[in-house]
Amino acid sequence: MKNNHFRRFLFGIALTALITIMSVVDVSAAALPGNNIHERSARDKDFVVGDNANNFIVAAPYWQVGSDSYTFIAVSHSSLSGMASQIGLKINAITSQGEAYDTAESFTILNGATERVFIVKTNHGSINSTSVPTAKFLAGTSDFTYGHVRINPVATHPQLKVFGVGGYTAGPTQGNMERIGDGFRDITMLTYWGSIIMEAQTTGFAMEFVGDLNDSQAPTGLGAAFVGGVGVNLQ
Repeated sequence: MKNNHFRRFLFGIALTALITIMSVVDVSAAALPGNNIHERSARDKDFVVGDNANNFIVAAPYWQVGSDSYTFIAVSHSSLSGMASQIGLKINAITSQGEAYDTAESFTILNGATERVFIVKTNHGSINSTSVPTAKFLAGTSDFTYGHVRINPVATHPQLKVFGVGGYTAGPTQGNMERIGDGFRDITMLTYWGSIIMEAQTTGFAMEFVGDLNDSQAPTGLGAAFVGGVGVNLQ
């Protein structure tokens, strides 16, 4: 009898703790709807990634344009397992005043490809759509301007895996059925690098990107349930 009472007592404590934890999670989610943590493997089709969903944003804290400087960014699709064969992204250069330097540039990057993006003054003499026709451009004032880069996914549900076209493999695994193009349309799985170029000295310095393939890791001590919370908080 005493053992039964003791077991009920422990069960009551555990149930109370569980209810308390669930209440805290619900309150925090309601308070910060734009920053909810959502795992990449989640199957919630109703969850739409917002502009401030920090686990699906990539950002660079600094870019610069002036009469003698511009910014260069490269984005690469490494074709790793789990990546969709086509991933869409939207790049925005935000000034220190909180305004867009130019209209955001949206494009799709294919597996194995690298896309180039330039942030330059309007009508730059050597870096423009005529001299580099395959690049993307964000062009604005020639006055010295700086700020941060925000990169968002084009996909509304990058945490959901898309299915590609079925086909048969060749080589040593010939005859095995596989789906070509399967994966997540998640921009944090891409690789980013860039530089601030000083034209007069033909030198520059590297940019830092937060939340991409090279920087997406959970802080020490957090379990797998929290791995989805990568990226930065840009409100």
